[in-house]
Amino acid sequence: MIALAMLVLGLAIGAVVARLHRPPGQRFELFYATTVLVAVGIGGILFGFIPHVFFPDPIAERIGWATGSPFQTEVGMHNGAWGVLGLLSFRYRQGFLQATAVGLSLFLLMAGANHLRGLVGLGNHAPFNVQFIAGDWVPAAVLLTLAWKYRALRAPTPA
Repeated sequence: MIALAMLVLGLAIGAVVARLHRPPGQRFELFYATTVLVAVGIGGILFGFIPHVFFPDPIAERIGWATGSPFQTEVGMHNGAWGVLGLLSFRYRQGFLQATAVGLSLFLLMAGANHLRGLVGLGNHAPFNVQFIAGDWVPAAVLLTLAWKYRALRAPTPA
């Protein structure tokens, strides 16, 4: 549910920042960039990188995975890399913003499918396994929708 909370926070902050921004033609880009900054950048570092790297065993237990695996550190570093891209996306929008949103969304869709496989196929009812089915798929759907809308707004209009 942390990913969903960060997404909602990002959308809310993005809406406020965009509403205050001038000129109006750049409001959606600022909304989108702020959402990625908060949900992907800050969320990825605070709630992906830090817990998996510095508190791997408690996180593994909550997901229903074996403890003591270096895989937790690897997952944390993966989340940290996406977090850095989310931060950079706000500054260097152009390709960074789209690549970060689409790339992370693809990972989230696959991770959500893996959590679903754990639930259905392996009977893993651990809280962080079950919660992250929606916690992966909903942010992915929202980020992909924002990416599509951003592309549509930036596409040249036919003459």
